[in-house]
Amino acid sequence: MAKKLNPIESIVSRLGEKIKRIRLEKNMSLKDLSDKSGISAAAIHKIESNGIIPTITTMMKISDALGNNVSYFIEEGIGNKDVIFVSARNREDILTFKKGLKLNGISAKKYGDFMMTAAYAVVEVGASSGRKPMNHRGEELVYCLNGKMEFRVGDTTYILERGDSIHFRTDLDHRWKNTGKVAAELIWTLSLAPS
Repeated sequence: MAKKLNPIESIVSRLGEKIKRIRLEKNMSLKDLSDKSGISAAAIHKIESNGIIPTITTMMKISDALGNNVSYFIEEGIGNKDVIFVSARNREDILTFKKGLKLNGISAKKYGDFMMTAAYAVVEVGASSGRKPMNHRGEELVYCLNGKMEFRVGDTTYILERGDSIHFRTDLDHRWKNTGKVAAELIWTLSLAPS
């Protein structure tokens, strides 16, 4: 019978998983996170795979590079919530490195107990995911509330306008761009597949 972890052991055992999930959500490689945090890629890999427990200084550097407070990674709360309510008045901004993209969280703030996350997104005219296609594990579902977006998934281009949606596996090369004349408004959902 497996030993039940106490609350502190449980938090520590999930640090690596949380770091990896957030890094992948932000489309950052180990090298990207290493360059931004000053922590070696090898050390980050060991932390993500629970090979080593990071010091508080290391956690501060990694969390800062990922755009989160250290508390984001350690405040589990005993008895995790199974239901998250997000008031429209209290939606929090989600840090993104994509120019012209603004995200407001509409789901749970932290990973671990949930397999998906979602945001209300506003994409400025001409804003894009960049020249290089992205790919990572999981799935994305995007619903267009307003505007016009172009998504290229694999070798196919899809145009989303009001009421359209696209759902795809993110291990396929993909990129996006606002090709319309107004800021696009979207509901953007990301689900991370287990490693």
